[in-house]
Amino acid sequence: MSVVYSYKELFPFAEYRNGQEPFMKVVATALSNKKDVLADIPTGVGKTAAVLTAALEYALKHNKKVLFLTSKHTHHRIAVDTLKKIKEKCGFNLQVTDFIGKVWMCGRPEVDPRNAGAFWDYCKHLTENKECEFYENFHSKRNMFSNKLLMDELKNKIHNVDELFEKCKESKVCPYEAASLLAKKSKVIVADYYHILDSGIRPSFLKKINCDLNDCIIVWDEAHNLPDRARNLMSDSLNTLGLDSAISEANKLDKDAEEEIFEIKNKLAKLNDKYHGTESLVEKDEFGSFDEEFIEKLDNMSDDVLKLQQRSYLRSLAYFLSGWNVEGKEFSRILKTGKTKMGKNFIVLEKNCLDPSVAVGEIISEAHSNIFMSGTLCPLEMYEKIFGLDLPLKIDLSNPYPAENRLDLVVPVVNTKFSMRSDQMFERIALNCKRIIEVIPGNKIFFFPSYALLDSVNSYCEEDIIIEERGMDKNIRESILNRFKISRGNTLFAVSAGGFGESVDLFGDALSAVIVVGVPFGKYDLMSKELVRYYDEKFGRGQEYGYVMPAFTKVLQNAGRCIRSEKDRGVIIYLDERYSWRAYHKYFPISVNLVESKNYEKVKEFFS
Repeated sequence: MSVVYSYKELFPFAEYRNGQEPFMKVVATALSNKKDVLADIPTGVGKTAAVLTAALEYALKHNKKVLFLTSKHTHHRIAVDTLKKIKEKCGFNLQVTDFIGKVWMCGRPEVDPRNAGAFWDYCKHLTENKECEFYENFHSKRNMFSNKLLMDELKNKIHNVDELFEKCKESKVCPYEAASLLAKKSKVIVADYYHILDSGIRPSFLKKINCDLNDCIIVWDEAHNLPDRARNLMSDSLNTLGLDSAISEANKLDKDAEEEIFEIKNKLAKLNDKYHGTESLVEKDEFGSFDEEFIEKLDNMSDDVLKLQQRSYLRSLAYFLSGWNVEGKEFSRILKTGKTKMGKNFIVLEKNCLDPSVAVGEIISEAHSNIFMSGTLCPLEMYEKIFGLDLPLKIDLSNPYPAENRLDLVVPVVNTKFSMRSDQMFERIALNCKRIIEVIPGNKIFFFPSYALLDSVNSYCEEDIIIEERGMDKNIRESILNRFKISRGNTLFAVSAGGFGESVDLFGDALSAVIVVGVPFGKYDLMSKELVRYYDEKFGRGQEYGYVMPAFTKVLQNAGRCIRSEKDRGVIIYLDERYSWRAYHKYFPISVNLVESKNYEKVKEFFS
């Protein structure tokens, strides 16, 4: 590219918001010195525009690629729209590719995205055996002219992944292959965490986009989600239901393998008897080690299964046994039981990763720079430790919006602690919800720690309330958000860690208040205790890092839905007596001015 642009020329808007230019300067300094960045940037500052501008300036000058990674599909559109604005402003041929999970980009009607973990094997089988018409159409010389027209259109205009999918579907070619070809010459790639985080996918993905990791500037958007994603990626489980399916698959292929899998199931049953069916920590040797030849045999057998269906339980078993053999104090091994919706009992054996640096460490050491950013990346020192970063640059911006536009009110009249829950407490919470609905004009979202608590409180409510259901379809969520944008007086009961808890933008008077009901602590099960123990041994702050801070991250994400711009006005109510405890105040940003009251007179004053 002959023209070199400064970040001021690339920035897609007429003026900077408070905090954007300092953030861009920190990113520019980090990239120049091949350093990483930890950035706690308040909601509404415009961190996406700032980081893409600074990263793109460096990438253009030094022939690097920018990988903008997100934890959810819904986060892609803001990044893509920002890049469209940059291209429109500067007028150069900026190529951008937007990826989501490969299974979601597949046009085959029989593919079920819920089996995403098994899809790569299924896809590999189809393409290697030339059984996928979409793949074959894309690589066919007969379609060379029409495919060139399609690729020229994709190169000349930035498309989000939904637009790319529809255009490829019309042409009956593979969207993932088209995106991969486009990505080879793209300067910016928007993708999901796991495209880089998963060590099994990362090499093939980098090969597809024609890039080495050390030539990548990686932006981890909403990086507060990264520890859980990294730990989950490195964890695996085995259960007796899956073993039954693996036995059924082996029955048709290899009787000896069938017997060996049956013995594995017996081992699991004996282990469960040893611990009397209670959730328990187990040692690796209690379940045993597994011969690599047997694991390879299972893997090879699964190839035959994948000729007929999308998923192979033999392949899943092979993966688990291979991972089970790996030692490491960064993992815990837990035995527990479960029950299906139909009431059938089953046994589960888990190998859980406790340390996210196991997954991100190699990426951090190899990439040119990593920029970890979020509106709730606090305290920065905690993330520096748990990611295993070596002296990153850090930026922690205060909230830039007028203090008078926001009321943070603690109402200490209920307690959702599990030991305090009762019909009387549910009724008291419902009564307070009713009072809040009456005193606050406009739209309101109540966030509950769990669906169970939401349902219990809602049973005492008579108001017209929209309820977030378990597994709610994204189209239904979008229709609810659209309802908030076009009308006032709506009330939504949602779950803190659900689909409305973060990355929801309701500007202006589309949202008047957020009410955080209770403290959204996770279930204090054996896995939580193990995480606390591990962080205690490693950092001396186990309870804080492993249990308290993840809950407050959810609280701050929920609260962040309310004030999205300098013109927004709203109230955030923290409805639980624990928010009045001095020990919990330290988890709020300094810019949050907590006011305490047992009634809602201050809310009335604010809106009057």
